[in-house]
Amino acid sequence: MKKLCILLSLSLCMGLGLFSCSQKTTPVTGEGYSIESARRFMKMAQQAMNGTQPTEEDWRALFATEGYHTFFQVWNWTDSTEWQRNIRHGFDLAFNPTRKAELDSIVARPLGAESADEDFFTYNFYLTKQRFDELNEFIHTADFGQVMQQAHERVLQFLPAGADTLDLLPMKCYYLAFDPEGRTGNGVIFYDYNSAFEDGPEGLVNGIAHELHHQYMGLLMNARYQRDCDDAALIAIVRNQLEGAADLINKGTMPTDKLGAYGPEIVKMYNDDYFDSPNVLHQLDSLTCGYLAGKLDAKQYQAAAECAHFEGHTTGDYMVFLIRDQLGRQAVIDCLGDFPAFVLRYNEAARKAGKYVFSDTFVQHIDSVCTSLQEGES
Repeated sequence: MKKLCILLSLSLCMGLGLFSCSQKTTPVTGEGYSIESARRFMKMAQQAMNGTQPTEEDWRALFATEGYHTFFQVWNWTDSTEWQRNIRHGFDLAFNPTRKAELDSIVARPLGAESADEDFFTYNFYLTKQRFDELNEFIHTADFGQVMQQAHERVLQFLPAGADTLDLLPMKCYYLAFDPEGRTGNGVIFYDYNSAFEDGPEGLVNGIAHELHHQYMGLLMNARYQRDCDDAALIAIVRNQLEGAADLINKGTMPTDKLGAYGPEIVKMYNDDYFDSPNVLHQLDSLTCGYLAGKLDAKQYQAAAECAHFEGHTTGDYMVFLIRDQLGRQAVIDCLGDFPAFVLRYNEAARKAGKYVFSDTFVQHIDSVCTSLQEGES
């Protein structure tokens, strides 16, 4: 299932360069949020529930709203026609009464590894129909501007002192209807409005703060490193710190018993992968040492970049939460963007907890690579 490759990935750096992810931005106009796309989607859903299915012109108008238009521009490394097809397919199943039997068959099965990509959209829109009145009130009465303000205040609690002086460009959050996710890229946040409702007021603030944390991390990395890097081991470490540190805001503890609209099978996969993190870190260490010893070629070494499972959420949570639990949250904050220090703090916490410790060779490699990326060095 392709979905698992990006599942829970609120990623900003993939495809944009590890140390340049805050430099590509989409110009922000007007307020710091837009609910236009979600409201138009809900209007179409209301009409469909009343017996009038959307026309081609209705779909063109929906996808031309600022939120969807911006999303397709920012997420241009994926196929926008596939996104549109999945949205339309899920909408038709959820809101077309003639397809009720198909809908019932899909929602009767919890979302899992074998679910088709479009099933995630279908199930999310099914939930929209089930709570339609509550959602309609939510998108018309919630103070989304206040949510953004609180998220900006919240994220600073998880950043080094003085982070509020960093040159963070204005960001906008677009509330859309798609799969049950939040995403960020090019300085813009995209949040599924049903997931926003599901998260609740505090969860939504924390979810957006998570996305803002990624943008601040981009600034911290750009200030420290002046060149990009394709070293596989460092890529894994960067992803793990990015997602693990941001997950302190909106997750905080593991294992988890709920992942939005995702079914128990995926929750179990997620938790199992978290508990398997010591083996993943050992693999990262082994691949790196094997490459440095000449036992693996460059192509084989690239597998090290994949030692950040769920795009860094599970493995990163393991590393970051261990540091927090053993050394305190400030120890996590103090090494944000400083990846050699992050590895050292992890080792310190791991020794204290009796968990897997990176080899000296691995520690030295990360330090050497990062040193070479400092300003003025080739």
